[in-house]
Amino acid sequence: MAVEVVQFLVRKFVDSLAEEEAAAATELPFIAQFNTMRAELEKAAISPDNADELRECLYGLNDLLAGCRMLTNRPNRRRRFFTRPDAWRFSKTNKRVAAVRRRVLQCVGNDSGGDTAASQEDGAAAAAGLDRWTTAWLDRSRIHGFDQQLMELESMAFRDCGAGRLAGVGIVGMGGIGKTAFAQLLFSSPRARGRFFPRIWMCMSRTACAGADRRREVLQGILMALGHEEDAILSMDGSNSLAELVIAVHEQLKGKRYLIVFDDVWHVDDWYADVVGAGGQNAPQRADDWSERLAFGLPKDRGGLVVVTSRLKQAAETMVGKSCLHHVQPLCDSESCWAIFTDALSQAKGTVDLATVDSMKQEILGTCSGLPSAAKTTGDIFASSSILSPATTSTSQEISKSGHIITGNNGSLK
Repeated sequence: MAVEVVQFLVRKFVDSLAEEEAAAATELPFIAQFNTMRAELEKAAISPDNADELRECLYGLNDLLAGCRMLTNRPNRRRRFFTRPDAWRFSKTNKRVAAVRRRVLQCVGNDSGGDTAASQEDGAAAAAGLDRWTTAWLDRSRIHGFDQQLMELESMAFRDCGAGRLAGVGIVGMGGIGKTAFAQLLFSSPRARGRFFPRIWMCMSRTACAGADRRREVLQGILMALGHEEDAILSMDGSNSLAELVIAVHEQLKGKRYLIVFDDVWHVDDWYADVVGAGGQNAPQRADDWSERLAFGLPKDRGGLVVVTSRLKQAAETMVGKSCLHHVQPLCDSESCWAIFTDALSQAKGTVDLATVDSMKQEILGTCSGLPSAAKTTGDIFASSSILSPATTSTSQEISKSGHIITGNNGSLK
């Protein structure tokens, strides 16, 4: 069955791209990248071994294509320039296209390392301060030290998601502690994949267009992930459009046991409150009230799970309740932090002087303080620095050309 689903999703992507090219080939952003992915997918050998990974990849790819079609501003397709909000969204979409393209090539076994330029673009975009963007995908081989906490999280998440109840869990903790990674592990776990369909990932830290109604974007994103027709979504733009979108989400999810992740939540208000409860209501008492709550778009009849990640404890509490919070702790196993660091260091393009790096192990681990992102960032810095061969191990050695980490005469971190 999984193979048939992948074949359907490939055909959907190919047909949608062909339709867009026939309408206006020069208007769609990133057409060359989409054509590359189409060519690889059309000749890819789909089997039970790669079907699950390809399926998740294709859900994101079709969502991305729909987003790019919206980016062209369909009501005025002849326009050749971008406003400032358009340009802002274009930059973030460029970063997303590069990430999805790499993942497609990995899934079909044609990752030849030719995406160096794309990786550099991603790094430049991040350095420029663009909004953080996340997806449901992760490389499990680079995840270390979360096993025990993941078991506790799964126990909390899956205990009350039977029929008639929508369960919720909030993953909270300081920045860089691994909240998104936990959500990704939960999202892609065998238990989640066997229990929930559909599974939807919503990144809440980014806004497609400055000044846009974030509530509408959340609902539109859910509908796109569900495969709702783009034209139908865009047609909901009247005075009652928010209510129409909530009703559309409710109808698409009704009768399904679904999983939705709201990742990196920052700003919430009453509209986001108690998404799993809604006072026990599965729908509003009055037709005019559909637009009042996100919770009204999330039916409870078949059960399901809502996962929220946030640095802000109050934001997660508002959405899923105080009793449903899981506080992520720093990694207590120093070897897990070291594994994350060495994974990042392995991306160095030169020969690493392992003796020098190993001699600094305890200082590096002390700097990371059990934070996975700190370990990865430190490894990235070392990988791009001058500590690549024994010839560079002189005194007052510069570890980071950007000035992030410097060693003194004794090799200590400053």
